[in-house]
Amino acid sequence: MTRSFVFKNIASAFHTGLLIASIGILPACQAIPIPDFVKEAADNWLSAATMECPKVRILKAGQRYVQYQSGAGRDITDIELDVQITEVKYTCDLRNRGDERLAPQDAPWNIVVGLDISFRVRREVLIQQEKIENIPFFVALLDRFGQVVEKQIFSTNLSFSPETSSESQVHREHIVLKIPIHDVAIAASYETVVSFQLSQEQLDLTNNPEDRTNSR
Repeated sequence: MTRSFVFKNIASAFHTGLLIASIGILPACQAIPIPDFVKEAADNWLSAATMECPKVRILKAGQRYVQYQSGAGRDITDIELDVQITEVKYTCDLRNRGDERLAPQDAPWNIVVGLDISFRVRREVLIQQEKIENIPFFVALLDRFGQVVEKQIFSTNLSFSPETSSESQVHREHIVLKIPIHDVAIAASYETVVSFQLSQEQLDLTNNPEDRTNSR
């Protein structure tokens, strides 16, 4: 399944578009010299930009989702469902936003990031009829200081049947993110993290204590 999401909370860095907009208001017959710095800014904005892709990683504290059977037991024999994020492959591209820009000060570029997320799924308890489990996970964008700029929660739907309930399965999700930016040079300073959306109990039981606050 493919999901699309647009990050919107990226702060402005610079507004070259304002310079370009100001050039277009002169009458066609009026020959007024355009300063070199304005020409250079316009050329830079209109030319095709290149960039280094933002980093993508799995958040260690939220890599595993464990659901226990009803009751007080919380050891390995009480596990009902065990899901792990095993791999995230990604691509990125830079695209001119074109008609998406509603005002000159809007970001002129979109970083388009495609995420292919692989889940390893195992149900430890046999079932008598088909069942669907909805497992929440999120994709978050971090700035260069490690602070969350924006976060979006998704849900992956896992289907089980009596015949396959005890077999290990691989499930995949495809996510497309659009990240509006002003300054292409800072694209590599952002980081995208993928994690399960865990409850407090699940966080307390995780074997990876680092980054726990970011998994909530």
